[in-house]
Amino acid sequence: MNKILLTLAVGCISAFQAQAWDPTGHMLIGEIAWNHLDPAVREKVAPLVAQAANHQNMGRPYNFTTVGCWMDDLRADKDYAWSKWHYVDGPWTSSGTPFVEPEAPHLLWAIDQCIAQLKKPDASEKERTIAVSQLIHLIGDLHQPLHTTTWDDKGGNGYLVFGIPFSDLMAKQGGNLHTFWDKAFRFDGVNGQNVEQYPGLSKIEERPSAPREEPLKSIADAIEKNYPPDSLFQLETLGTHRDWARESHVIGCLAGYPDVPHPRDTGGVKLDPEFVHRANGIANQRIALAGYRLARLLDELFK
Repeated sequence: MNKILLTLAVGCISAFQAQAWDPTGHMLIGEIAWNHLDPAVREKVAPLVAQAANHQNMGRPYNFTTVGCWMDDLRADKDYAWSKWHYVDGPWTSSGTPFVEPEAPHLLWAIDQCIAQLKKPDASEKERTIAVSQLIHLIGDLHQPLHTTTWDDKGGNGYLVFGIPFSDLMAKQGGNLHTFWDKAFRFDGVNGQNVEQYPGLSKIEERPSAPREEPLKSIADAIEKNYPPDSLFQLETLGTHRDWARESHVIGCLAGYPDVPHPRDTGGVKLDPEFVHRANGIANQRIALAGYRLARLLDELFK
């Protein structure tokens, strides 16, 4: 706990269905994980994710980088049944403790199901494809602080904000705190202004056909350079997804919300550049951690 507080102190780090990281964020996590996967595990996982249903991906096969978008892509299906799998909202507290795991189904329960399926010796190839494709997405979700934290506002979906130059809001998305955190890795506070550092790859046709393609390659490499594995105390032990949820929850409580009263019945809160700058560092570190941990988890499951 003290290490997390210290990290935050120095700055290292409506409602509609929550997305968790925008498509670019999920793909960056995949890029980083791919960089750190054991080559033998790559050979096992790549053919599986290529079989994921692609009717919401313009018929294009998914690859390890793009399959992180799969669970969100399928929200367009009328029979989508995984809405509650993307978050595990622990109530906001001023200290970040305790983290109270709610009744299933939720994000931690969903990860449990994926891991159990991948450990089943008699699981079919289709079952393994679904489980690993879900797992890649869900580990990303778990590292977005407002997917583990709610101030009685659906993880920030009910917290209106302005002052952010959103350029790629999707249908039904609004200017709220949750949406900001989904994209916080791309926004920064610079010289007293909130700016978008680079555009997101919001269109399916912009997605890479394979890992390690530009522009995601360079962005992922820059994140790794800023947050290499040996600089992150959180990686001293692998831990479990419940440990990672508690970690995200502390960050969500201590740094996920502006230090002002909740604007429940007002016009919202203008996010100041200092808050946006700190969120940028936290979000990029969370994306790096998600990628490193995903690689280690898949190495364990597939070796």
